Amino acid sequence: MIRIALIALALVTPFFMPWQFAVLISLIASYFLPPVALIVGVLFEVLYGTATIPYALILGVVAMLFMYGVRSFVRARIMSA
Repeated sequence: MIRIALIALALVTPFFMPWQFAVLISLIASYFLPPVALIVGVLFEVLYGTATIPYALILGVVAMLFMYGVRSFVRARIMSA
């Protein structure tokens, strides 16, 4: 239940909170579901994208790939212990 609420909060924060808080919440939520970072990056690009290079989208992809690595590393350590 907390995971679902955290993911929903990550998808709503770009609309109401400062970008620093939204990035923090999306990183925490992307531990449970890594594509959340990509979705929040797309939301930032749609809402605030004024640059020619889509920085939020690129950072969302990087964060998603990083969180996939973190999840697999943590799961491997928990299983082997």
